[in-house]
Amino acid sequence: MHGGGLAAILDAGSRALGTRDEPRVIEARLTSSVPVATALVLEGSAGAEGAVITILQDGQTLTSASVRPSTTTPGAAPPKWEPRAGTALPMSDDCLACGARNPLGLQQALRFDAEGVWARLVPREPWRLDAARAHAALAPVLLDEVAWWLGALMMREGGLTNRIQVTLRASPLPATGVLFAAGRFADVTPVDRKRTFWRTACALFDEGGRTLAEAAIVFRGGPEWSARQMPYFKARTDAATFARMFPNYD
Repeated sequence: MHGGGLAAILDAGSRALGTRDEPRVIEARLTSSVPVATALVLEGSAGAEGAVITILQDGQTLTSASVRPSTTTPGAAPPKWEPRAGTALPMSDDCLACGARNPLGLQQALRFDAEGVWARLVPREPWRLDAARAHAALAPVLLDEVAWWLGALMMREGGLTNRIQVTLRASPLPATGVLFAAGRFADVTPVDRKRTFWRTACALFDEGGRTLAEAAIVFRGGPEWSARQMPYFKARTDAATFARMFPNYD
């Protein structure tokens, strides 16, 4: 399952426990792969400090998250990224964020250049609660996608999201107007000495310049992930672009 999608599910689980739809921080640890066609167990508890939610399979924790209130509010945007061409990143068929054929997905194309990765979108109908409000899941799903590509392009390897933290400054999100998600390579840093884990960051803001959400993920990459992912990306990318993205697999 999509890392941002898992964070969104766990956040929704906290709503069922009585937490409020307000500015909040979601911190999810993705311990193991989560299957999409298997019955799983969702457990959780809530208190004055927020909620803790866990997804289990046969008693084994697959992923867990804490959701706690935040005092942050919509604020100033990161340095303004003026619209520019950039280069398109490959889309998939079924991904919740970039799946071009997923009827319930964002169907969002991302772009990159030497500075970073970004996306511009207007929320699609499945992501709108009503004419004015978009579902909060949009933030973790889109920001995880941007942050994942920052890690992959920096490391030049395939990989996965190991941890994700999303701060929702605005909840609900606006359903009208253009939203913009972006992150810079300058903000990507290694976590460990072997440089297997990388911390990446990005933000979601509206066309008026307000920061609506922020995210940081830990990207885990390496040849074992590239072996599965590179053929998929290569088949969906022109040769020159793929060579820029993953020169070790050209």
